[in-house]
Amino acid sequence: MSGGAHVSDLVDLDLVAAAAALERGDVGAVELTEAYLAQVERTEPRVHAWTTVDADGALAQARAAQAALSRGERRGPLHGIPVGVKDLVDTAGLRTTYGSPRFERHVPSRDAAVVERLRACGAVVLGKQATHELAWGGRTDSAHFGPTRNPHDADRVPGGSSGGGAASVVVRSCLLAIGTDTAGSARIPAALSGCVGYKPSRDWLPMTGVMPLAASLDHVGLLGRTVADVSVARAALLGGRGTGTAGPPLGRVALVDDADAWDPAVAEGVERAARVLADAGLDVRRVTPEPPAAERAMAVLTRVRREAERVHRDAYAREPGGFGADVAALMDLGPVTDAEAARADAVAARAVAWVADVWRDADVLLGATVPVTAPRIGEHEVELAGRRWPVEPVLTRETSIANVLGAPSVSVPVPRDGLPVGVQLVARPGAEDVLEGVASRLG
Repeated sequence: MSGGAHVSDLVDLDLVAAAAALERGDVGAVELTEAYLAQVERTEPRVHAWTTVDADGALAQARAAQAALSRGERRGPLHGIPVGVKDLVDTAGLRTTYGSPRFERHVPSRDAAVVERLRACGAVVLGKQATHELAWGGRTDSAHFGPTRNPHDADRVPGGSSGGGAASVVVRSCLLAIGTDTAGSARIPAALSGCVGYKPSRDWLPMTGVMPLAASLDHVGLLGRTVADVSVARAALLGGRGTGTAGPPLGRVALVDDADAWDPAVAEGVERAARVLADAGLDVRRVTPEPPAAERAMAVLTRVRREAERVHRDAYAREPGGFGADVAALMDLGPVTDAEAARADAVAARAVAWVADVWRDADVLLGATVPVTAPRIGEHEVELAGRRWPVEPVLTRETSIANVLGAPSVSVPVPRDGLPVGVQLVARPGAEDVLEGVASRLG
């Protein structure tokens, strides 16, 4: 390809294909990085997915990656691959704002653990990608830095809080995005923007060097174009090791029967995915969720608020003007009371027990990732099932329980005209191989 390949040809390669081309020598790491930097310039005026682009640093990394490849020193499938990192994750010497005006000029002195692992794999870090402030929201529509826009409709949000990563993957300005996921922050933007969002099991990589939101729920996440891309990345970042075993697969899928609580386009997408899996020979069985999704989401968001308020309490008391309006409004609610926490924990425990019961007879749960398509920028309520609801409890309604469980979960887009729809699969903790095997049938 290096003999005059067009930029569009290079950025159209998915991660697996690009890694193979680099290994064969059909394309060079510098050439690939230059193509992606050009794509960033081309797409940024429309989507605003990046907060900081490190062109000089990326090209230096690419030259080092290319030199190693020339010596036959390939470090795996991420060697030479252009990657974006969520602006919640520390990068040594590279501005990291956590999406907050308070940290607009913050430059960390060391890399987060996941970035160290990226560099060890030979990946090329292009820069930092937009996040909802402090990851405390699902829209990525900052009033301070400017909103990130959905690649399919510039008047709509991409989802969040890893919205910049999802938008970048979709417009092909990176091959892989490192995000985080506390109540759905990698899977929600994947569903609303139209890519794959993957939250492996809890502690698959340490959260060291990542700004915490709710430590009991925080995970590192991956966003990519295909299930194969994020699967390869997950394995590479773990040094080729798996994360555990959950026994032989049963060949059964539990289809969450909650269509009345989803937008019709979402419900149709879930049914289409169920048919694909059934046609592939899997036994698809319907299950009724317990407790209702709206109760589950509010319970988890209460835990998020309880833990996040503790993280930011002192800084907010000292410098309230350093926070955006969204976070300020949440902080002004004050601490969660013991009674509120107890009620939330009881609801979460019911949900955990229900999922554990389902897993006795099924490998994965299948349902909607998000019950609606992408809301409009500035829209703080959405209509669902004949009612108006606040945006964040709706966006996290289906995803948040996987964080309580510490279970691997992936959102896969369903091909359709119009705004994207994603379906979610959730497997037992440690059952990444099973989850990826089922998800690969969908994308």
